[in-house]
Amino acid sequence: MSVMNEYIVDLFEFARTGRVAEGDVQLAALPRMVTEVPAEVSASGRARSVFHWRAEGAEEPVLRADGKPAVVQFLTLKVEGPMWLECQRCLTPFEAPLDSETTFEIVPDEAAAEDRPLDEDELEALVGSRHFDLLELIEEELLLALPIVPKHEVCPTVHDSLATGSDGLAEPAPAPEDEDKPSPFAALAALKRSPDKDGK
Repeated sequence: MSVMNEYIVDLFEFARTGRVAEGDVQLAALPRMVTEVPAEVSASGRARSVFHWRAEGAEEPVLRADGKPAVVQFLTLKVEGPMWLECQRCLTPFEAPLDSETTFEIVPDEAAAEDRPLDEDELEALVGSRHFDLLELIEEELLLALPIVPKHEVCPTVHDSLATGSDGLAEPAPAPEDEDKPSPFAALAALKRSPDKDGK
């Protein structure tokens, strides 16, 4: 196994030779991820997450959906580590584990990516280059791994603005009953008891 110190690689050669690279990246090196950290954590200086990543290239002969053989290059990227987020239920910061593993099919350009068969089983296309930035892809995968609605499994506290419903959201109070409001059935009974204009 070879360990790479630089993030800029010839992605085509990386896949052709089946290289493997891994390492750790600090949260501070990922500007878009930094913006996801709660302000309270950023101000306290606790946002020092470290993410471990592993990239593995491969090249294999495959049979395309149209029946044509081809030699295809792949990149598998795995990224994992803790990330500070804000719980959307109790509105307090917490550390959530992020874990992402994706295998891409490397293509030479955007046109090749668009020409691939529209098959749900196809891997995501990744446009390669001779100076590919692995760090940018690492950050992209971490952003995609962020939960849509981050929250504790069990909140340590409940925010004052929230009720204690099962989903943590405020539940509407039931409408109070108006005791002075006449019953519609009582009004109907009164009509039945009243004589008509002929005195019947």
